[in-house]
Amino acid sequence: MKLAPDSVVAGHQDHGVGFVEVSGVSKTFSLNRRQNLLALDGMSFDIRKGELVAVVGPSGCGKSTLLRIIAGLETADAGSVRIGGESPATLTREHRLGVAFQDHALLPWLSVGDNIALPYRLSGVPVNRARIAQLAAMVGLSDFLHSVPRQLSGGMRQRVSIARAIVLDPVLLLLDEPFGALDLVTRRALNREMQSLWASLGTTTLLITHSVEEAVQLADRVIIMAARPGRIHAQFNVDLPRPRDRVVTDSLAFLQIVQAVSASLDDASAASGSSLEAGS
Repeated sequence: MKLAPDSVVAGHQDHGVGFVEVSGVSKTFSLNRRQNLLALDGMSFDIRKGELVAVVGPSGCGKSTLLRIIAGLETADAGSVRIGGESPATLTREHRLGVAFQDHALLPWLSVGDNIALPYRLSGVPVNRARIAQLAAMVGLSDFLHSVPRQLSGGMRQRVSIARAIVLDPVLLLLDEPFGALDLVTRRALNREMQSLWASLGTTTLLITHSVEEAVQLADRVIIMAARPGRIHAQFNVDLPRPRDRVVTDSLAFLQIVQAVSASLDDASAASGSSLEAGS
């Protein structure tokens, strides 16, 4: 069966009112006194409330820079980001953004429970132990609340990191290659667990990943970035039933979407513009 042109749609789609609005975002880094690097060039897209959007693109295309701008950890040179009508800086100050990176960044001297509790302490609000226990159960770590990170596997540490990112019920969850350093078997297991967790919470989520299969398995929509300077090359709606278990991921429909996204990613990798600018 050939993939119908309207079942996986390239280009900007109308997903209703955007909860997250990225408008014309550009970012340039100074390499030295003579050269600048244009990392992002006019990025514009939105994410509707409750949607899980995955971003894939060639290495160095600015995916992580984009996430850091949305998280309020970097400032854009041009354009704007609004989340529920508010700025990332406002939401960061109010601890309403959840972020998990490829490096779990757990504090090695704290237990699992205390690592998950860290956002409570940083925000100055009382620790909700019932909430911590609930999340530990959701990520399969109820028996490890008193363990320290060195006693955990890599996959378990990432589960702690994600639980910590969502403990304060963020309005937006940002995931930057959270499973990228894990082996394939562990990564697939966590993809299944992430689906269940996300379905139960319904948190608006932006996922940065290098894996097309992971993007299609988890996301409602996949955004493909072109090679540096980063900009949108295409977008694909993923209209597949959930949960996306082995039955779904082994299906022809899943494989066709993966092939279409992969082909577009290949095109994006070839569509590179000049990203170096002469400095003043």
